[in-house]
Amino acid sequence: MRLSRFHLNELSTSLAHIFRHRRSSETFSLILSAILVGGLAGLAAVGFDWLVVHMGVFVTALQAQLGSLLGALMVVAIPALGGLLITPIVVAWAPDARGSGIPGVMLAVSNLAGRVPKRLVFWRPLASAVSIGSGASLGTEGPVVQLGASLASLIADLLKLNDERRRNLVAVAAAGGIAATFNVPIAGVLFSLEVILGQFQVRYFASVVIGAVSATAVSRTVLGTDPAFAVPDYGLSAPQELPLYLLLGVFCGLIGVVFLRAVIGSEDLFDRAGLSPWLRPTLGGALVGLLALVTPQILGRGYETTGQLLHGELTSGGFLLLLIVTKMLATGASFGSWAAGGIFAPVLFIGAAAGALFNSGAQFLFPQLESHAGAFALVGMAAVFSSATRAPMSSIVMIFELSGSYNLILPLLFSAVIATLIGELLAAESIYQMILSRKGLSLLRLRETDLLQTVTVREVMSHEIPTLSESHTVGDLTEAMITSHHHGFVIHSAQDPKTMIGLVTLSDLETARQAGLEASTPLKQICTQHLHLAFPDEPASDVLERMARYGIGRMPVVYSSRPNRPIGFVRQADLARAYYHALQRDRRSEEQEEALRLRDLTGQEIVEVKVSSRSPLAGKRLSEAGLPQESIVVAVRRRGKTLFPHGETTIEIGDTVVANVAPGFGSTFRRLFTEDAQKGV
Repeated sequence: MRLSRFHLNELSTSLAHIFRHRRSSETFSLILSAILVGGLAGLAAVGFDWLVVHMGVFVTALQAQLGSLLGALMVVAIPALGGLLITPIVVAWAPDARGSGIPGVMLAVSNLAGRVPKRLVFWRPLASAVSIGSGASLGTEGPVVQLGASLASLIADLLKLNDERRRNLVAVAAAGGIAATFNVPIAGVLFSLEVILGQFQVRYFASVVIGAVSATAVSRTVLGTDPAFAVPDYGLSAPQELPLYLLLGVFCGLIGVVFLRAVIGSEDLFDRAGLSPWLRPTLGGALVGLLALVTPQILGRGYETTGQLLHGELTSGGFLLLLIVTKMLATGASFGSWAAGGIFAPVLFIGAAAGALFNSGAQFLFPQLESHAGAFALVGMAAVFSSATRAPMSSIVMIFELSGSYNLILPLLFSAVIATLIGELLAAESIYQMILSRKGLSLLRLRETDLLQTVTVREVMSHEIPTLSESHTVGDLTEAMITSHHHGFVIHSAQDPKTMIGLVTLSDLETARQAGLEASTPLKQICTQHLHLAFPDEPASDVLERMARYGIGRMPVVYSSRPNRPIGFVRQADLARAYYHALQRDRRSEEQEEALRLRDLTGQEIVEVKVSSRSPLAGKRLSEAGLPQESIVVAVRRRGKTLFPHGETTIEIGDTVVANVAPGFGSTFRRLFTEDAQKGV
């Protein structure tokens, strides 16, 4: 039976009412929502695993049927085909589905009150399953975290939760996603607190733990109780090995920084190549396929090869070095070409190979050494992960949970911390922070708020696009500027008025006059044809930075898929207005968050009423207003100032009266200020 919109709204309202007005609602809703979101994150991890595994089985079977020559061609063709299939998703329909997803969740928690785009619920799993299943050198953990976060944000909307609770649920989803993907609940909790939230707070801890437990329970029910990598019980052979683990930490710290540079730099290479966005994912997939002709182990998540490394089955130094180099290149090609997947699995793969390679070198230099390649591979995983992500606690506990042994705890602690210090010394930001920085974004928990990061170009752009044809003249431009008061015009093709070929501004007109050009000169000769463009969903701060860098005052706004079809115009004046808009929104958000928190904790609410010229209470003192006993006026905002009122305070026209009101009396309080109050309405 289908539910109508009315029934869904009724259900949402009823649940929100229960969650809001029970005295025990805070604890009750915390537990229930954490179990729900954690369970969904666990299901997401199971679903991703099933899709990727079965796509891999299908591809392997297909290659076996085709024989050696055609099979080799398919090694290249299948990742390219995967890139082709996801192209419309990552280019036009859901650009948020590119790459890891974890930086986006970090940004949502820090800057956007936990709001994650709802469209990712559909597009993220589809794009990631196709990318990784067809061979992209990425992992499922990032997509699982982002999918869970999107579901958590959706549930927060359904239950009408405040911003703090929304952030809490997104953190729960992140913990559940990591916990279920690798079967490491404690590491999932720590990763959520250390990386996603960036802080350890008691009010988050309980729900995050509940979510991680719920997700792990779902994962273990379906996939079994074994961790992602079954690891032998390694130990420290002798205390004399500790200096080697110190050197391993230095080596893996360097490997982590090289990996970070390779992945981030790959995007620059693709950008500089000047390719059409519609070709980029396909080319990246083809490059991964070519690398796989040399080392097929680099395709996909690489769990099988990582397991072999942890068991000490791969020990040839030359082959291990080849694995590290090709896996880095393949991950860079996948990430830089906008494939959808996380960097967690590649980091663990490279870390295990780096540890095994270090052991191979140590064995060559010290033949009497009785170390095991698998032990160094295990510690190498934690060390490279710590260097790249700056999350040493998460990495140490994850490896501890994977191995199930306390015997390697000293090498783990030693190497992971040393690698983290090396990473911080050589790269100021973690790989997740660097991904955000490249987009002009930073986490509010790391520095002062850049308010323009919270406003998109779409919110402030002008939909009026002043246009002239390329066949119009300098004289026409002069007249148009005088009559329209616009100082910039989009120049369109004479054959197609919708196709933009350039931009002409007042400075271009002045340059033409100084050059002595005739009034009959066509605008095509003086307009700027190499344009800097703005995109509707990017932060206003990015556009302002580009305007300052290139010394320009306006930009056409376009979709990335149609760069010659303007949909709007953005000017520096619009961005100044954007800052004011963001400032006001930030203030309102703080006030609303405090009001909602008060409502959730006490059952009471904050009511604001604007006093109009027709209000029956205008001109009266508060003591004469007859306000209900179930309300307390806590502030009066008047002409930009906040007054703390008493009984003799007079209510003036234009005041905003702020009151703390008991449940059920909000409408009564507001009605007293309306013009119909005296009529008994």
